[in-house]
Amino acid sequence: MNPADLLTQSNGETKVRLGGFLLPAEDFSMANFMRFRLGMAWLHPGGITSTEYLLNMLRITPGMRILDLGCGLGTTTDMLARRYGCEVVGIDHDPSMIAGAMSKKTYSKHVVFKNMDGTAMEFDANTFDCVILQSVLCFNDKEKLLREIFRVLKPGGQLGINESTWMQPPTPETAIVTRATICETFCHALETNDWISILLDTRFTNIKHKTYEFTSMSPYQMLREEGFFNTLRVMIKVILNPELNMRLGAVSTYFSTFHGYFGYGLYTGTKSDC
Repeated sequence: MNPADLLTQSNGETKVRLGGFLLPAEDFSMANFMRFRLGMAWLHPGGITSTEYLLNMLRITPGMRILDLGCGLGTTTDMLARRYGCEVVGIDHDPSMIAGAMSKKTYSKHVVFKNMDGTAMEFDANTFDCVILQSVLCFNDKEKLLREIFRVLKPGGQLGINESTWMQPPTPETAIVTRATICETFCHALETNDWISILLDTRFTNIKHKTYEFTSMSPYQMLREEGFFNTLRVMIKVILNPELNMRLGAVSTYFSTFHGYFGYGLYTGTKSDC
């Protein structure tokens, strides 16, 4: 069985049938679902765990100037400032994300947020020691964004990416089911070798990567990422709302049934000194 077998017809419309769940075969935004329906803060693949893996692959040292491109609500931005002692600029093209980030009074004084298009940044060339982006490339012109990142990085500067990654070539039907069940990012996701190729094509060197399968979030992971009170609030909301319960149940079923199709990759590269 493969994900394509889940497509079915219901009342003249194509649907995705997962056990007792019936989902529309249309792109689903997991980030919007987590933020607006559940009220969660970590909106990229793998959550805080994947961010820590990515930062461990980079050479982050105190005093670095780092750009968190597509910062969302700024959770990674603040982590970089507090944990590593870096000066961090978080940018996002969505004004509501920047407003949400700036509304939090607990952020480090070494953090600045700006509403900005990552493909046409207002920064001078050779400005940042490191640029980090998580679940951003799939929503943009990949080469244009990477060329702009290359421009604002200092010579020898580092790039760190967390992106949805196909773990094997998908059929068109598998792509439809995955986008409808997990996330719309798989509309423009690549396989690992293709992500590496596009980094090399945009002049990044010393490429390193690690790929992980998607899994359901464990209670421990949710407590760690969202804190006790927000975790409790989300759990109560899901218990009382059958629609939310159904959606999370469908995602969990998909994760547990199919392996080796979809995941996320962590990729790092360097802007060469020459």
